[in-house]
Amino acid sequence: MTAHQVISRVCLPVLLVGLILAAVNMRTPLVMLGSVAPMVATELGLTTTMIGLLGALPMPLFAFGALVSARLARRFGLHRMMIVMTLLLAMGVATRSWFGATVLFIGTLILSFAIGMLNALIAPFIKQHAAGHITVATGVFSLSMSAMAGVGAWAVVPLSEYWGWRVSMSFWAVFSLAAALIWWRFADKPTVADGAEFGTGYSVWQNHQAWHLAAFLGLQSLLFYSIASFLPAIVMSYGVTLQQAVRLALVCQLMALPAIIGLTYLMRRGVSVRLLAIVGTSMNALAVAGLLFMPTQMLMWSVLMGLGCAMVFTLSLMMFSLKTTTAEMARDLSSMAQAIGYSIAFFGPFLLGWLYQWQGDWQLPLAVLLLLMLVNVGFAWTISQTKIDG
Repeated sequence: MTAHQVISRVCLPVLLVGLILAAVNMRTPLVMLGSVAPMVATELGLTTTMIGLLGALPMPLFAFGALVSARLARRFGLHRMMIVMTLLLAMGVATRSWFGATVLFIGTLILSFAIGMLNALIAPFIKQHAAGHITVATGVFSLSMSAMAGVGAWAVVPLSEYWGWRVSMSFWAVFSLAAALIWWRFADKPTVADGAEFGTGYSVWQNHQAWHLAAFLGLQSLLFYSIASFLPAIVMSYGVTLQQAVRLALVCQLMALPAIIGLTYLMRRGVSVRLLAIVGTSMNALAVAGLLFMPTQMLMWSVLMGLGCAMVFTLSLMMFSLKTTTAEMARDLSSMAQAIGYSIAFFGPFLLGWLYQWQGDWQLPLAVLLLLMLVNVGFAWTISQTKIDG
């Protein structure tokens, strides 16, 4: 047994606990805002446009955080940046609810930047400390992120009735503090990747496989954030009630559980990455086509879209580690692909919203979304587990 394998056996359970704790605040602070938006708007005097801006702010900050993550990790060290960004995330979550509208916006900017950094740093961190368990560690992280987002969006409402919306939105910071303590434990762990912290001059920005992966992730994220913004409005345009629309959106989110468990199992069984990518993107395309041409089967399309989005997103995270040979290359690929991916995703809700205002219905927006999802099936064909060599 190699030294790396010994380290993996000792650290994996602790690493998984850290990933679960970190995942609690990677989506939850953003999605829970929508659940208590009426309370927040009333108490702070925010308009609907301002609430919408709060929902749109994270994506460019995700992209910027991912873009600078490789440079900062190269300058200050991967472990140090993991600890600092996790603490910064905790600070943003804990403080943004307490000091008025201005601090709410500033806190959202801070926590969104920290999430963007951590999104990009998680892959090289897993690569460095669990190179033999990439699919399991990434699957646990992705599943925890999706599950806790759903739990948070639901729990914040009853918690607000007892504690008020400020406490119910800010107490989640304790999970990030606990995660930072675990990252501190890993900071002194020797790994085979130590000594590879500084680079060879190779740039993933010059690699066509990296660009394909960035587009693959970007188009999936565009679908996810577009549907998160408009799925209730789309299905309600076909006569569905608000309560039914909310249930369909919840079903879409809950599909992350079987999708990620199934993907992790199939990956460990050696199923082709290309096949899994094509299946995931095809589900997304079929779901959008269903909403466009057979809207009476909305439950089926919500299930398919939830499965497809979770599969493609988790597979993208896995590829940052599986397609690279060192933690440094995983860091650079993750930084580049997520910066481009979230930049693409930022335009999705704006594009669909503009097309809807222009046409007055959802036919053209869904047709454009379908075309983009078919393009992503093409990018899925180019995805493989072949290493990106420096």
